[in-house]
Amino acid sequence: MRHLSVPSAQTQRWLELCRSNHWSTNQAGITRLEDGRNAIPLNQNAPESTDPCWEGNPQIELEVEKKRPVHWLDHLDRQLVEQHQQHWPRSYEVQGDVLIVKIEQDVWDFGELIADAMLTQLPNIRLVCADLGVKGEFRLRDLLPLASRDGSLHTRTRIRENGYMLWVDPSKVYFSARLSNERIETLTSAQNLRQELGRPLVVCDPYAGVGPSMGALLSEADLVGGYLVGDLNPDATELLQTNIDALVSRRKSTGTAALAPTSVICQDARRWAEREGNVGVVDMLLVNLPHDSIAHLPSLLPLLRRDQTVVVKGWAIVQNTEQNSVEQAIRQAVIGQNGDVIHLALREVKGFSMTKRFMSFEARCSFVSER
Repeated sequence: MRHLSVPSAQTQRWLELCRSNHWSTNQAGITRLEDGRNAIPLNQNAPESTDPCWEGNPQIELEVEKKRPVHWLDHLDRQLVEQHQQHWPRSYEVQGDVLIVKIEQDVWDFGELIADAMLTQLPNIRLVCADLGVKGEFRLRDLLPLASRDGSLHTRTRIRENGYMLWVDPSKVYFSARLSNERIETLTSAQNLRQELGRPLVVCDPYAGVGPSMGALLSEADLVGGYLVGDLNPDATELLQTNIDALVSRRKSTGTAALAPTSVICQDARRWAEREGNVGVVDMLLVNLPHDSIAHLPSLLPLLRRDQTVVVKGWAIVQNTEQNSVEQAIRQAVIGQNGDVIHLALREVKGFSMTKRFMSFEARCSFVSER
């Protein structure tokens, strides 16, 4: 391949000149020469070595490996890329071997080209889907398959998080990898409570989705002694059962006691206290229904044990001006169940909008038995 040999100190100047005149190529990178010079790869449009524009810098022939693509856009026609420079997807999400990307209307007609380029660049991806927004009762993603590596179009896939595996399906259930650190925070809270109580915990997660929080807890030896988990979405509950079974089968334990209770429930969580055996058995309650967590608390608190310390850990979307009222609502819910708040902490996880914040809350409480 033809290269322009220039002094190292002048490389940037000559590189910019070649690029501005469309004389350079992206098929190879700059090569460092032994004599304090660098070689800039040229394309067929560059003038011959005798042209005065080179100011006496010679051209040489070098055999170099072609520059490997570093971005999926490198697999598309360069002129096409430049023509729609402002509209190509800037980011995407990967769940297992499924890639999800939002495509602007201006480049929608190139959707299959985009997907093929992504499959070429990312060998671990099986399926590329366009994200068309959300739909249905559970506000799930409407995904349109664009290209498949093996011809399969199903979106069920397996992910690894914090050392454990989970089955997910982005077209049927909600899962957010962004809350991975929150699951670690939950693990820490559970470990602290387990140390205080001196025994494994019964954990309740009524909005469990496919079970990422339980994945973190069940992976810890002798931390969980039983569970009440579930979701209102039947597809999520089905995957949750599959994941729980796998997690339990791999559970590390130094004790011999069987897990109890072991309930996976597909039902509105506000009715769980009506089920026989559910009241007063839970040590740690997780409430991850951000738009309604606070409102659901009065219906969930009867699940908690009496006459000991229990933990309620949840997540809520809060108006910027309403943090104090949220704290008050949590305290009132606990008091309304004949309980007392030992400690309450709220923490901002991330911004949600200009007027709202996504918050986590943790309440250490105790409830008095009814006599």
